[in-house]
Amino acid sequence: MLSRGRIILFAFAAVTVLGAMAFKELTPKQQGSCLQIFFDPEGDVQVQSGRGFATTLQRLLSPYEGVQIHKSPIDLYQRGMLGLCQKTIYIGTHFDHRVPRVFVEDFMNAKGSVAWFGYNIWQMGLRLEQDLGLRFLRSARPDARGSFDEIVYEGGTFKKSRSNRDSEQVELLPVDVSKFTTLAESRNSRTRELVPYIVRSKNRFYIADIPEIESSGGHVSLMLAEILARFMEDPAHSKPKPKFIAATE
Repeated sequence: MLSRGRIILFAFAAVTVLGAMAFKELTPKQQGSCLQIFFDPEGDVQVQSGRGFATTLQRLLSPYEGVQIHKSPIDLYQRGMLGLCQKTIYIGTHFDHRVPRVFVEDFMNAKGSVAWFGYNIWQMGLRLEQDLGLRFLRSARPDARGSFDEIVYEGGTFKKSRSNRDSEQVELLPVDVSKFTTLAESRNSRTRELVPYIVRSKNRFYIADIPEIESSGGHVSLMLAEILARFMEDPAHSKPKPKFIAATE
């Protein structure tokens, strides 16, 4: 029969091992079976909670069995971490939040699929134009001329949620259309101006704001699910394309 001392010793060892397993760092052995989501830490001025949107994305990615999803604040990023998984997403919810320079470099040089949502794309500097063929113009705010309140995707047009259309959207100027593909556009319903909303440049994706997925009548959720299917590069899991209807309030 085990003594009380040995029982305590075995229990302590078990807790230590389980703790190490629960908090272990990513290693190259996990490469190819994981996806990282980095987000801005909570701040006073941001369009949405970065952590909250990361959780929403995790739900949309649930059909992809066997893919481990790891979430972390962007401030904790260190050089080379992006290469530990085949797929990485950054969520820029905090205007002008300082993205680590090493993350920007790793993002632009990534071999796997990478995606950038929302703000701080201007921190790519000259490489935004040189590599992606796009130029940052401004964060477009709603004004007397309206806002980019509609999304044009796969031949359909639908309204953004009210809170989403009232927030700023990154406005990009196409400079070299040979370097990217426009997957969706946003439109000002008053001026009819169209600008890129979702673009793809080889393995890099960019979405010009943080979509309000759960309050847009399902259209945005379905669109984003299709974009994520392209990002995940697994046609077997892509959902049927919805039949979009004319934009309504």
